[in-house]
Amino acid sequence: MFIIAIFLWIAMLILVAEAFVAKDYKLAYAAGGVVCALLGVVAFSWAGIKSVPPKSIGVPVSLGHVENGYYNSGAHWTWNPFLHLAIINTTIQTSTFQQGSNLPGTQQCDGELPVRIGGQQSACAKITIQWRVRPNAAGALFSDYANQGDLMQTIENALVIRELELVVNQQVGEYDPITDYQTVVNTKTNTSQFTQFGPDIQATMTKDIGSQILVTSVLFPKMTYSPAVENKLQQIQQAFANFAIAQENVKVNAQNKLAFANLGTPNVNQLIAQCLQDSRENKTSPMGCFPGQSSGLVLGK
Repeated sequence: MFIIAIFLWIAMLILVAEAFVAKDYKLAYAAGGVVCALLGVVAFSWAGIKSVPPKSIGVPVSLGHVENGYYNSGAHWTWNPFLHLAIINTTIQTSTFQQGSNLPGTQQCDGELPVRIGGQQSACAKITIQWRVRPNAAGALFSDYANQGDLMQTIENALVIRELELVVNQQVGEYDPITDYQTVVNTKTNTSQFTQFGPDIQATMTKDIGSQILVTSVLFPKMTYSPAVENKLQQIQQAFANFAIAQENVKVNAQNKLAFANLGTPNVNQLIAQCLQDSRENKTSPMGCFPGQSSGLVLGK
């Protein structure tokens, strides 16, 4: 619109000049000049109106120079015809490392984040970070990362994900999942180190890039370990299950001993009743509870 205003004002000058030198239609030339002047003012005013979409901010750029401040969503009237607003999205962005995500550098983990844990073992972390651009840092981010591609994707790859990779590896670099799991099993409480990783990662990232990026949440639900570590964890889990079963068997035997002690010297009917009760609890066949050669139940004389 600014270019149109320039042409209209040039036309105005031509018409005014013609009004002075023309013998006829002087009034028409003069009226045309006035109309062009008014239309030029309207076009110039319209060129000063800048619009910012909802949930976005506009970074002012004039003749290639990034100016200070920013414009909120809505219409803004400026008198700088050379002013351009670079639009930056301020909604919450979600970056997720999960299977099939195809984020840079995740090929070996099929989309999850490759990390190093205790003992220099490799693992794959499923992790999600939610973040948004701070409005007062939009100008600096635009100056640092603007290119011909998607600015938000560039900020995500060059700043957010790079920082996330660094912080996650720092947090889990000494983590030993086998020792941690054994601690949880032995204490029978939810005292795993893993539960604190998400909040610690968020706190560290806020400290490092919080002046530019607001990190709203970090979700770190699981890690996938090497086959050797996974097998060891399964062995620990199976051993704990066997130990729990053994403890229950000890309790059952103690109760049976107490029950038989209360019976004194049981008769045939009492033994059969106890056997039938045990068969129901253990879901076994009751056929062996009746005296006979095939049952295996032998009564003392």
